[in-house]
Amino acid sequence: MSKIFSLVGLETNTGIRDIGIMGGIPELEDIQNSKVYRELVEDCGESEYIAVVVKSFRYGQGPPEPASSEDLSWIGMHPEIVKNGDAAELQTSRFAILYPDQGMQMNM
Repeated sequence: MSKIFSLVGLETNTGIRDIGIMGGIPELEDIQNSKVYRELVEDCGESEYIAVVVKSFRYGQGPPEPASSEDLSWIGMHPEIVKNGDAAELQTSRFAILYPDQGMQMNM
């Protein structure tokens, strides 16, 4: 089985940044429910929006499946698979989540 995972970069307009890794290709709701997003929202104070960049990758051979939490731990300890091209980039998505109305999004 090949594993699908995504690197999720978040940045507020006030300059607070964080990055996380998620299994599969996350939707907006998945990102908003993630620990990295919730922690950023707690820290962002008076931010007007959160810019989001999602880079999705496929690692391995065979039919694809979302990476499990165990897979994500291994991938997190081996960032070279992204840097050296062993993990094929599938897509990059960019959008912004307006804050405090986190449910609204706009494409960038």
